[in-house]
Amino acid sequence: MHDEVEVITAEGVVIAAVHGDVDHDTFREIRDALFTCTAGGAAAVVVDLDQVGFFGSIGIAVLLETRQHADQLGIGFAVVAGRRTVARPIRLTDTQDLLRVQRTRDEALAAVRRQPRFTGFLDEPSDTGVERSWP
Repeated sequence: MHDEVEVITAEGVVIAAVHGDVDHDTFREIRDALFTCTAGGAAAVVVDLDQVGFFGSIGIAVLLETRQHADQLGIGFAVVAGRRTVARPIRLTDTQDLLRVQRTRDEALAAVRRQPRFTGFLDEPSDTGVERSWP
């Protein structure tokens, strides 16, 4: 698919392992690859950042955009950020809960399997947006 993103599918979950730097030179290709992963019909997407060297603010923006896209499609989402170079900027921007950050791939896989499925948009007052069972 893309040089910066290796895609693996395991039991209905797409794992997008990002390699190299996430910066202004690479973010477009990485974002496109992550959006392709979320649009592929998987039950969930895990973005694994354990092979990322530099992780700038544009990386956080890409993850937030991907999380929003996953929510709109009703699929689970989590991020693996075990390396300090990735975890620190996420923590400093206080986005770790929003991005559903986990330390390991196994923890992220477990997290997306227990996440409630998002079933719609929260724009309608009668829509809670959450279905309480995982398929």
